[in-house]
Amino acid sequence: MKYAFSKPHFAGLTLALVLALLFAYSGIFATQPQSMQNSKEMVLAASAHAVELTDKPVRVELVSEKGDKNASLGQMLESLPASRSVYLELTGLHAVEQPGTLFHLYLDLPEDVTPKPGNAWHLGSINFYNAVAGPDAPKDKPTLPISIDITEAMRKLLSSHKLASANTITIAPTRALEADSKPMIGQIAIVVK
Repeated sequence: MKYAFSKPHFAGLTLALVLALLFAYSGIFATQPQSMQNSKEMVLAASAHAVELTDKPVRVELVSEKGDKNASLGQMLESLPASRSVYLELTGLHAVEQPGTLFHLYLDLPEDVTPKPGNAWHLGSINFYNAVAGPDAPKDKPTLPISIDITEAMRKLLSSHKLASANTITIAPTRALEADSKPMIGQIAIVVK
């Protein structure tokens, strides 16, 4: 007795079915909506090196990722669609010991202005709670990045003409650091998501 799906026919049918599914599957991803294709992050500017924090405010220059010295953050912000947001991302936070203080972050704080939370340039604050590995924790485990939405703060700085052409982040501790804590930030970046 012969069956309708003998081995040679069944193998051909299976191959045809697999190819049809692959073709349909690849077609789904080839026609993704534009919003999914454009959802990548874009780094606008970043620090060129790691930053060691001290008892005094530390000013870090941000360099445009595009290498265009004439393109300011203000110009880039004006060209962004309203659906996108701007974030300050800090990666590679680590310290030998807990510094025992918060650090406030300011965008383009003028050198003659005292850092104070709540002023126009204030973006938020960070701590090093998870940046010091416990005695039993793996020493090579990276810390998670810190991401702060700064879209509204940047728009306010831009509209009040307080956004500088050469951008900086100032990091100021609320009090003196614990001795030998040596807090560091691996990189600071302004990112569009």
